[in-house]
Amino acid sequence: MGTGTERATQDAAWQKGKSGQETVEICFLLLNNFSLLSFASAIEPLRIANKVLKRKAYIYSCQTLDGRDAIASNGGMVRADGAFDGARRPDLLAVCSSDDVEQITLTGAEKALIRQVAKRAGSVAGICTGAYVLAGLGMLDNRNCTIHWEYADLFRELYPNANLVDSLIQTDGKLLTCAGGTAALDLMIGFIAQVHGGAVACDVAEIALHHDRRTGSERQHTLMRDDLDMVPHRVRTSIALMTEHVSDPLSLQQIADLLDVSPRQLQRDFQKYLNCSPQEYYSKIRIDIARQLVCRTSMRMIDIAVACGFASASHFSNRYRAAHGNSPAFDRQTTGRSRGNRS
Repeated sequence: MGTGTERATQDAAWQKGKSGQETVEICFLLLNNFSLLSFASAIEPLRIANKVLKRKAYIYSCQTLDGRDAIASNGGMVRADGAFDGARRPDLLAVCSSDDVEQITLTGAEKALIRQVAKRAGSVAGICTGAYVLAGLGMLDNRNCTIHWEYADLFRELYPNANLVDSLIQTDGKLLTCAGGTAALDLMIGFIAQVHGGAVACDVAEIALHHDRRTGSERQHTLMRDDLDMVPHRVRTSIALMTEHVSDPLSLQQIADLLDVSPRQLQRDFQKYLNCSPQEYYSKIRIDIARQLVCRTSMRMIDIAVACGFASASHFSNRYRAAHGNSPAFDRQTTGRSRGNRS
């Protein structure tokens, strides 16, 4: 879906790297509570590539919005090279975040600054939950993207204009997103392959002992809440339809019609493979998404009820309590998210 201009920008950056003389600049923007695992998986391939190429082919810096050292989600600290600089024109801007990304509050000036650098950059990557930040800046509208599976439901609800794909890595023009963890390793090795070719990328993977390099199209194993690899395709498709229709739930007959099977067949399939009825599984999906919205956003309970297809706030509260043992208000108070803001 990328434009011709974006492809030309990427091609220029890649050719610059392949010339053997120029350096490729990567800027890591480390946001509060970023994933150290994802960051390390993304930055180490660059160091290894320099070792393979026997020169400083890649230069990289770690920046924060205020210039202070960055604190990772595990409490570790990474030294910042300085404050995020709007004058930079990196070949790749990598936005790194992790848990609690929905609690990050960006000022209008900070949002404008990130957009400005992203516009100048050859490519922009959202690492782990970085897609959440990019979507909040309006950069993923009508774009294919991915995010860590823990945030998939929340992301779909808050950013319906983004096309969330169940994959480890997703590329759309100059925009790259990955699900985090070791998927960042595959993303960066793929970037190195584009810049310096497959042979260099293979050498980097070999030194990193990453023998099973993934293309990125692989499915995030637990995104759909259960191990569904062994269930029939029509059951997986049914669950996908349920997930796509949360605010306006489909009836069992409608799902069956879309799959060209009988409702009774779906009932048998769900009972056999998931030990529940389709309606029970659908309710579980809606309650799971509702709980994410309760605990991770400041949305009003009535708005959450409507977004998750419940007839009223009281109906939602009763179903929520039956599923989780607590009221949604209690869970929000316990998690301290009543003042949470989107980035």
